[in-house]
Amino acid sequence: MGYEVAASLGVKMAEPEHEVYALVGDGSFQMLHSEIMTIMQERRKVNILVFDNCGFGCINNLEMNNGIGSLATEFRRTDGKKPTGDLLLVDYAKIGEGYGLKSYTCRTVEELVEALKDAKDQDRSCLFDLKVLPKTMTDGYESWWNVGVAEVSEKEGVRKAHEDVMEHRARARKY
Repeated sequence: MGYEVAASLGVKMAEPEHEVYALVGDGSFQMLHSEIMTIMQERRKVNILVFDNCGFGCINNLEMNNGIGSLATEFRRTDGKKPTGDLLLVDYAKIGEGYGLKSYTCRTVEELVEALKDAKDQDRSCLFDLKVLPKTMTDGYESWWNVGVAEVSEKEGVRKAHEDVMEHRARARKY
């Protein structure tokens, strides 16, 4: 997480004649978007698509599926102890504009298609602020993420998740 923007610059430097696209989640974008300044300094054109689901959606989904519950992976206001309030909305298009990028906010597939078409005609980097409904992504992708889950827990959901991990590990191909 966090390498996507920097990697897009590397790809553009290696393949200057191609359109380059970086796909990044909002959490990862917040971790490390500072290479946008280098992109601007080097006058390279890259296209950065930020999937904004108000948090670390992939990690949140992993927590939920492993019986942990949401543990600070959603961008929410807190009650002083834990996130319980409204989602915090960020205008990533404005962040892109602040760097000097051509920016788009897309809430529908049609808006994204139009923005991608327009971006091909731009001579500067572009940022696409893709508004994704929280908790509507990454689940059910017919894959399995091998992560450690506590074997001993007071939570039934965690114990069940541990059993599932052990079952998947037993079926996993050995390399």
